[in-house]
Amino acid sequence: ANTTSRPEKFIGIHFFNPPQLMKLVEVIPGEKTAQEITDLTKDYVKSVNKQAVLCRKDVPGFIINRLFIPMVHEACYAKDRTGATLEEIDSAVKFNLGFPMGIFELADFTGMDVIHKATVEMHLRDKKVINPHPTVEKMFDEKKLGQKSGEGYYK
Repeated sequence: ANTTSRPEKFIGIHFFNPPQLMKLVEVIPGEKTAQEITDLTKDYVKSVNKQAVLCRKDVPGFIINRLFIPMVHEACYAKDRTGATLEEIDSAVKFNLGFPMGIFELADFTGMDVIHKATVEMHLRDKKVINPHPTVEKMFDEKKLGQKSGEGYYK
């Protein structure tokens, strides 16, 4: 918003993939965004049959990815420390926590390029929010990006 001459009209929205299945949309007003613009944006999100969640501060990862990206790394550490398989960790997350997809499944769907970029940005701005696992960078470097490359955590 710092580069616009109309910061009161600046707002961000973040749809999740696949948007036809995911109902949540993050709405991110800038520091100077007018309440009218925020309300209009939330109404738009509702009009396309989605649920808006207001991100009150523009932080790296907003709300959902600020939780999800560190979870990918922690799932890698859990795999290392417990000897659990990808499938066991994903099953635990789906059946015990009620997630629609396991962490590794969602990482493959999202793409390791996206996860790597988010990791770098989040870690640069706040070292306490994430403890990067070397597997994420290794997979990114090896172009094992998940579904988009045909190989990720799962083949």
